[in-house]
Amino acid sequence: MTTKDKKSFKKYAKKHLATVIESRRKGAKAKKEKMERVERRKIKEAKETEREEREHVEQLERLKDTDPEFHSYLESEDPTLLQFGQDDMDLVGENSGSDASTEADEGDLEGLEDDLSDDDEDGEEGASRKERQPREPRAPLKRVTKEELKAVVDGKKIEAAIDIFVSAARELGFNIKDAGKSDKARRKFEEPSLVKESLVSVARCLGQNVSSLISGKGTFKNHKTRYLVKRLLIALVSVIAEGGSDANLSATLLHAIAPFVPVLHYIKGLTKTVLKTALNLCANLEERIRVAAYVVVRAIATRATGTRSMYQSTAFKGVFLALIRTAHQYTIHNLPVVSFLMNCVVDLYGTDMEAAYQHVFVYTRQLAVYLRAVLQQQSQANVRAVFNWQYLNALRAWGLVVSTYSEPAQLGPMIHPVVQIALGVMDLFSSPRMFPMHLHMLEMLNHISSRADGAYIPVASYLLRILTSPAMSLGKESGSSKRSRDGKREQEDQVDLQFTMRVKKSQSRGLAYRLSVWQEALYLLTEHMATHSSNVGFPEAFWSVESTLKKLKQEVKIPKIHSQISTILKHYDTTVKKLQAKRDQGNFGPCDVTAVKQFEDEMKVAGNPLAQYHASLRQQRVAAFAAKQKALKEQQRTTLDSVVDKKRGGKRRQSARQDADDNNQDEA
Repeated sequence: MTTKDKKSFKKYAKKHLATVIESRRKGAKAKKEKMERVERRKIKEAKETEREEREHVEQLERLKDTDPEFHSYLESEDPTLLQFGQDDMDLVGENSGSDASTEADEGDLEGLEDDLSDDDEDGEEGASRKERQPREPRAPLKRVTKEELKAVVDGKKIEAAIDIFVSAARELGFNIKDAGKSDKARRKFEEPSLVKESLVSVARCLGQNVSSLISGKGTFKNHKTRYLVKRLLIALVSVIAEGGSDANLSATLLHAIAPFVPVLHYIKGLTKTVLKTALNLCANLEERIRVAAYVVVRAIATRATGTRSMYQSTAFKGVFLALIRTAHQYTIHNLPVVSFLMNCVVDLYGTDMEAAYQHVFVYTRQLAVYLRAVLQQQSQANVRAVFNWQYLNALRAWGLVVSTYSEPAQLGPMIHPVVQIALGVMDLFSSPRMFPMHLHMLEMLNHISSRADGAYIPVASYLLRILTSPAMSLGKESGSSKRSRDGKREQEDQVDLQFTMRVKKSQSRGLAYRLSVWQEALYLLTEHMATHSSNVGFPEAFWSVESTLKKLKQEVKIPKIHSQISTILKHYDTTVKKLQAKRDQGNFGPCDVTAVKQFEDEMKVAGNPLAQYHASLRQQRVAAFAAKQKALKEQQRTTLDSVVDKKRGGKRRQSARQDADDNNQDEA
């Protein structure tokens, strides 16, 4: 046989076999559909028969009242006629040769069809009725009591506890897709307060006894245990995902899931569901829920080496993306959530430096790509991609990550790219209206420098560029408004720089905005100088800052700013003198790295006036922000007294306005 014949034969065989396989598949599918239609027809006929039987039984029952004489005649002549639906079953059993199998026992009725005679049509119909219709209605299930719950929890009865948990979840209205067919998972409770107590007690009990469900190899002991744990976890996830109204309940159930993390991967699809639910709850407004959800995410990302690689990358990306979704706005209301998610990113990425380096590199490169695009073409879309809170908070998060793990063997090499991106953004947007964004970037760079063991970043030059800008001049105390409206105008133009990236043109010309920028810039300059105040070359590195501040001191006419500059220069001079006196006593050179390091450590431990001054300023800022948050929480609390006072104040203002109008009319 030639090669050509072989190829043609293979082609024919392949085509022929494909046709045969397809025809067989279609035939099997058609046969299956036909069987399903027959089965549905049988079920429909059985339901119709059951309905007719019920109607006939009801007619016989009504016969007692409508025609008692005829009913007594039937009872005396042929009592079997009045026992419709019961004696038929006995007759079927007698004709087919069965005995006790015709009793109303669901376990025995399952095999009843095999014992019946195929040639007896009436017997088949009777068996069908017996199989699908119970003899007597089921008695209502007993309600769950506190004593029963305590006995189940103390006795560690796993299956009963899970049934109670599912019943409690359904009692609260949660949609539980439970695989259990028993009615024990649909019970009611004796007291309403017992429902949530059952959820918490069962979850804690099973979470504390996970070891009893697992064998020595870390797997489930048997298939039934796996089935029970699957039921429990599906119910847990359903309650947690839908029950955000009760913070205590959600947090407790999340803590109960954490012990099951090592065995989640033995149940198909469950790890992904739990991780997705926990990641969504990491941005919850309630702190307890956020913390408990992150505990679950961290446990999934850091479990045993053989299984963590599947979901570690998902957890790393999920936490960062949760931060980005939450940080589309940056206000005092969502600040706790954003700060928490940043700390989560820092903590989670510290669990695996190799994986963290890859993720930091990819996301930092993406930030650089956005910046390069806007440098090449400053279109509106490119500018918006960089100038927003999400970009700023992403850069701030990576700054925290790389500065926390700043060793060369960790993420130290990534400090330089993050700093370059921050400096590039400040060079791109140099307008005085953008100075709030500059201050955010400079604050982030100061934190990187302080965390990364004093890594030097040229922050002072950018701060001095802001202070020496003509738009920020404080040579004259008077503002742009009239003296009679000065207080009112300053109150209107007040800007909260902590939650602002850009101000309006009218605000940028106001005195209040310039004062806020000066105060923030001087604080950041003090922080920058205090970070490097123990450096052996501190006097030489910051002499230009000293000279610029002395010039600004002569130009500034605002007493508050003038006093702040004088205080900074005073502490700077004292620190420099102390450092120079200590340096003159040393007998080492600049090339002696070990001696220089020891000198700087001693200076840092001893402290200096500039560092102490910065610590006091920081404490004042923290206290002021805490008071601001407290006042905001009190304003958010709406009480009856506050509503009444508000209405009374409105009525008083309205009456005062009417009185003033009346007086004006009288004068006219």
